[in-house]
Amino acid sequence: MSDNGTQETVTASFARQWWRALMTNACALVEDADFLAAHGSMGRAQALLVLAIEELAKARWLYEAAEYQWSRPLGLYGLEPQPAGNIVVPEQLRNRRLPHLTKLQTAEQYASGLGSFWDAARRIEYYQLPDLAAFESAARQRNLDKRAGFYVDRDDDVILSPLEAGPEGVPDLVVLSAQTIEMHLIEDHTRQQDAPDDAPVDSSQDLHWAILPLAHPDEFACFVERNSTDGPASTRETDDPQPRKPDGTTGTTPAELDPA
Repeated sequence: MSDNGTQETVTASFARQWWRALMTNACALVEDADFLAAHGSMGRAQALLVLAIEELAKARWLYEAAEYQWSRPLGLYGLEPQPAGNIVVPEQLRNRRLPHLTKLQTAEQYASGLGSFWDAARRIEYYQLPDLAAFESAARQRNLDKRAGFYVDRDDDVILSPLEAGPEGVPDLVVLSAQTIEMHLIEDHTRQQDAPDDAPVDSSQDLHWAILPLAHPDEFACFVERNSTDGPASTRETDDPQPRKPDGTTGTTPAELDPA
């Protein structure tokens, strides 16, 4: 990468590999955070969740720069498929000294659209999110949370250790982080879903399956229980689990993520 302000380009395939690496890492960080929280390491869990949304912010920057070129070979909307061109690397990803605050503001801004993403009556809100500056305070707090999860600190005569951090807010942040990652994966599927059968679709269903149990823990647990091989055959389901949208209606499932 370049951090001297010069333009940098990468191929569409490299950008896709890069995006998937960012999203895979974001999913894995949430999974690791959930594991640590379940074993009482709340400070570390909180820090990893902040790292996960930072990775998501980077993935979003790259996606916005690349989605047009990624879509060209798919022949969407009756258009003739065209070769994908090179992609200009976003400035935020060229600068190695980018402040963490910018990544966290971007992540908080994106997460703020979660409710309107699922609610058709509020969909316009999703496309008209508040300015980045509105999320500076939240981003600063996330950065403090990350530091508190890794480092011992002092507040006058009080020693603050990540090993003594409590669970307040951590379970909810696991779900919020997972649902925000899921939202971006659904966007990627939606972009490709109208492609012809023979189009070179690059499904991210595997990542959705990885994050789904953490994005919708109650619904996923019920699905697993209903489909357990130990349960009565009459109660088993063959459909995929149905995560609930914020308004209580059925959401998108991994089955819907698979263009096949």
